[in-house]
This record gives sequence, structure tokens and C-alpha cells, in this order.
Amino acid sequence: MSTIFDYLKNNQYDSFYDKEFTVLDALALTELAYLPFEDLVPADISTQNYISLQQLSEQFEEKFQGKYPPLGMVNAHRLKLLSYLSSFKRYKHIRALAFDNEVSLDSQKQFAAITYQVKPKEYLVVFRGTDDSIIGWKEDFHMTYMKEIPAQLAAKDYLTQICSHLDGKFWLAGHSKGGNLATYAACQAEPSFQEKIREIYSFDAPGLHSSIRNSDNFKAIEGKILSIIPENSIVGMMLETPETDLVVKSKTFGLLQHLMVSWEIEGDQFKVVPKVTEDSIQVDQTLKTWTANLSEEDLRDFFDLFFGLFIEAGIHRFGDMTVDTAGKIQKLIENRKNLSPEQEAMMDRLSRQLIDTRIQVWKDSLPVFPKLTPFKLPDHFQEKLPKFDELHLTDKIRSLLPDKPKDEA
Repeated sequence: MSTIFDYLKNNQYDSFYDKEFTVLDALALTELAYLPFEDLVPADISTQNYISLQQLSEQFEEKFQGKYPPLGMVNAHRLKLLSYLSSFKRYKHIRALAFDNEVSLDSQKQFAAITYQVKPKEYLVVFRGTDDSIIGWKEDFHMTYMKEIPAQLAAKDYLTQICSHLDGKFWLAGHSKGGNLATYAACQAEPSFQEKIREIYSFDAPGLHSSIRNSDNFKAIEGKILSIIPENSIVGMMLETPETDLVVKSKTFGLLQHLMVSWEIEGDQFKVVPKVTEDSIQVDQTLKTWTANLSEEDLRDFFDLFFGLFIEAGIHRFGDMTVDTAGKIQKLIENRKNLSPEQEAMMDRLSRQLIDTRIQVWKDSLPVFPKLTPFKLPDHFQEKLPKFDELHLTDKIRSLLPDKPKDEA
């Protein structure tokens, strides 16, 4: 089973002049954008102030020296990607610039983006998906009822700045929420900026609010979107998604298929399957039904309370759980007990409703078998069958049969 790492190795000696930039190149650079590049990639939007991937890898290693935040954005496959991209001929001279990373509790925003110069006047703009911050996850769920979230507005401003300062053509890409941000930023851009966009790669990303999905702005860039999801997609089925172009085979299962490094590749293309799994369809239907039956106020209060339990316990990132774990768990329990009766009842009601909806969707998906119609032999066949008396059944067996007049037996 080949993955993105096999593609990178097989194409490591082909420059972008020998072989054009592909969606698989975009996938690798999109995954790379999850790494913490603060203080390494310049924030300035200028090709005069950039850093090559080869230089970035060296400085990254020098900064962290193998000691990374626990449960953070650094993992083995991203470090492997950085190693490949910084050493292979095809990628090591790619320039990184305009890195922006904002996490704000006050504005309820988690946003990050980076731009790569692939060749002169050819750029890939990548919007990062949800990171390890609790506020980032909370913002994701705000999309279930909000027309726009703060990260989307930040993405629009970022793309405007990039297109205003850099001359050339652009690919846009993003994984998970990042794909949503890429699509939103593109559809909200000025027409002159939209003309600069070659293609938008949306990797297992949730859709947009229906009001934006049905707007003329969206229709202006819809043909440039390449939507790619794994066969058991959950995130990429949420909200009003564009029509899926590719359903990709994954070497793992369940929610783990959201990880792009698990997606299978054949040659220079994704290994595709005809459609998503039945489980993917059911989970999508569950979430859509659940949110459709709740008011915006219910959804807002539920998510504010749920994520507030963690934030008030001092858990702002997943890694915070590794420090004084017992104390954090105790604080979570206390926060749950301190909810008012009305808040506790609301959380229990919505939680039960979600579970009940999932069960009902599963029941509705069960096959319905047609009822069997009674079968009766034609009279001329029945006349040829022996009567019970003629079979000489013992009295004990006869006693188990329903009583019938002999002439009906």
C-alpha cells in the first residue's frame, strides 16, 4: 500500500520544471503546515524574506533539538515529511514565507497559514486545519450554526494580503478546517484575485454555511475546487460541502482515515473507490439531523458549556493534560458538578438526543424484507397428498398437531 511518502521518494529527482506541481505535492506541503514554525518562517509577505525548506529543517532541529511539546502538533509522520521535503531535490529549494498563527480565547479564533513559493510566480497558499488548542476545536463546532467564524474572516484577510503583494498564480489548499478556510477565502476574494487562483485543494474538509454555499461568489470559484475525502469520511461530509471529486482508499479505519498520510496512492494519483462507506453516510446523517432539530441558541449554549469545562480547568491545549493530570481531572469533575440544574439538564438532553438520533439512523438503514405471502397448493395437488390418517402417525405425535376435522386434514 503506497502512501504520500512513496510518492515523494519516487519523484524526488524531478524538479518542478521537469514535472509540474501536483495535488500530491500540495498534500505533502499541507500536512507540513501543521508543524510549529513560529519564529522560523518569516511573517513578512515578501519573496525577499523567505526561508527554503532545507534551511527550515535545519533551524527547526536546532530550535527543538528533539524535545517537542507533549500531545502537540509534532508527530513522527510530520517529522518524516520535513526530512523528505528538506532533502529531496524536488522540494528542498521551495521557499516558505508569510507564516501566521493566531489563537485567541477572547475572539474564539484559531487560525494559521503559510505560503510556499514553488517556482517564480507560482505559489501554494496553505491554511492549517484544527490544531491542538481547545479553542480551535470549539471554533470548529461553531460552524454548525454560525454563518462565519473568526478564522474564516482571518483567512479572507490573509489571502487578500498575499494576492496584493505577490505577483503570479496561486494554488490554495487546506486539510480539515483548513480546506474550509481555503474555500471561504477564495469565494470571498475580489474577482481580480479569483482569476489568479489555479485550483483549490480541499482535503477532507467540512463545507460552508448554506447561505455562502449558494452565493454567486461561491459559484464563481466552484469549478476550481478539487474536493477529496477518504472512504470513511466524517469531517469532510459536514455542512454544505461541494460535490466530492475523489473518494480515496485509506490503509486505516474509522476516524483515523482523516489523517492524510493514511491515504493510498497509485503511481502519481490517489487510489480511489466508488463511494464512501455506509458508516460515513450514517454519521453524516446523524449530525445533520441532530443539528437541524436544535436551535442556534441550543447549539451555542451546548458547545460553550462543553468546552468551557476544559478551559475553566486550565486545559487550553491537549498537552496541558500531561501537567498535573490528576488535578486537571478533579477540576473537570468539579466544573461539571458546579453546573446549574438548567445547564446540566440541557447538556444531558442534547447528549441523549444525539445518541438517540444515531440509533434511529442505524435502525432506518436496516434492510426491509418483504412479507411472505401464504402459499397454497392447487387443489389437484392437494387431492394427491396423503391424509394424516393414512400416514399412521402415532398418537403422541398427533397430539402435538392442532385439532382439525378429519375431512380438513
